[in-house]
Amino acid sequence: MRFTRRHHHPEPTEPGQVTRRAPAVGYDGDLYRLPDWAQRRREERELGRAHATDGQIDTLTLETGSVPRFHELEDERLAELGAIEDSTEREIQRARAEFEAQKIKLAESQRVFGEARNALDDTRRRVAELEQPSRRPGDGRPSSIALSGSRWAAVRRWLPGALLLLLLLVVEVPILYQVILNWGDSVAMTALLATGAALIMLVAPHMYGRAFRAWQESGASVKGRWLLAAVALVWLGLIVAVAVLRRDALVKPLVVDGQEIGPTSDGVGRLPTMILLLALLVATALIAADLGRRMHNPNDRRLRELRAKRDAEAASLAEARSVYQQDAGYAESIAQYLQSADRRRASRLRQLDSGFDSLATAYLGGVVEGLRDPEAASWAERIVRAQRSV
Repeated sequence: MRFTRRHHHPEPTEPGQVTRRAPAVGYDGDLYRLPDWAQRRREERELGRAHATDGQIDTLTLETGSVPRFHELEDERLAELGAIEDSTEREIQRARAEFEAQKIKLAESQRVFGEARNALDDTRRRVAELEQPSRRPGDGRPSSIALSGSRWAAVRRWLPGALLLLLLLVVEVPILYQVILNWGDSVAMTALLATGAALIMLVAPHMYGRAFRAWQESGASVKGRWLLAAVALVWLGLIVAVAVLRRDALVKPLVVDGQEIGPTSDGVGRLPTMILLLALLVATALIAADLGRRMHNPNDRRLRELRAKRDAEAASLAEARSVYQQDAGYAESIAQYLQSADRRRASRLRQLDSGFDSLATAYLGGVVEGLRDPEAASWAERIVRAQRSV
C-alpha cells in the first residue's frame, strides 16, 4: 500500500493508491493549559499598585533588591512546573493508548477498503469481458443495443419483430374464430375464445424461443435438454390437433340460410388440406419461436446487473477509501502528537518562564505606579535586569 501526504491534490484514480486525508479534528490530548498571562498581568499590576498604596512595599525595599512577592511567584512557578511534568506524562500514556486503539480501527478500515477494492476490480473485469458485442448465439456476449444503452436502437431493432407478431395475431384471430364458431354461447364469447387461443398459439412458441436462447447462452443439464425436447413434442401434438380442427372446419359442409352447400375445400383432398394447415401452423410457430430467440439475450440482463453492481461497488469503495483516509490521518496526528511530546514540554517551560517573568515585571510596574517615585522606577528597572540575567 502506498501513502502520500495530502497537498490539495485531486482524488487518486487508481484503487491501489490512497492519499492520507487530514482529519476534520486532529488529535488533541493536552491535559495542561498555560495560565491566561494577559489576565494575570493585569491582576499583578493591580496587586503591585495596591501593595504600594497600602505601604507593604516602598522605595527602600526596592533598593535592597528584595521583593516578597517574587518568592510567592516562584513558588507558584514551581507548582506549575510540577503540573506540567505530571500532565505531560499522562498525556503521553493516553496518546499511546489512543494510538493503539486507532491502529486497530485503521486495520479494520483498511480491510474493508481492500475488500471493496477487490470486489470492484472483479466486477470491472467481468463487465470488461461482457462489453463485447455478440456475433453468434451462445458466445456469452450481450447485444450491441445493450452495450450502447440506446432506447431508439432497441426500438428500431425489435419493432419489426413485434409488428410481425401482431400481424400473425391479427391473422390467427379470425381463423380461430371460424374454427370454434359453435363453441361460445355468444359472438363475444367466441371472439374471446379465439383471441385467447391465438395468443397461446403465438406467445407459447415465442417464450419457447426465449428459453431456447437462454439454453444456448448458458447451457443446460441433460434434464433441461430433455425438457425442451418434450415441450417441443407436446407443442407439435397441439399443432396437429389444431390442424385437424381447421381441416374439419374447411371440409365440413356450410349451411347458409338453412340450405346446405358444399364445403369450403370442395375439390381438395383431405391430405393436401392437412399438409397445408400443418405447414402454416408449424411456420407460424417457428416464426414466433425464432423471434423469441432473437429478441431475448440473457447476457443483456447480466450486463445491466453487472453495471449496476459496479456502480454500487464504486460508491462503496469511495466511502471505504474516505473512512480509511480519515482513520489514517487521525492515526498520523496521534503519532505526530507523540513525537512532539519533548518539544511541547520544552515550549511549555519556555512559556512558563517568560510568563512568570512578565508577571514579576507587571507587579513592579504596579508598585512604581503606586509609589509615584522616580527613584523607585530606577530601582525597579535594575531589579528587572537582574531577574532576566539570572
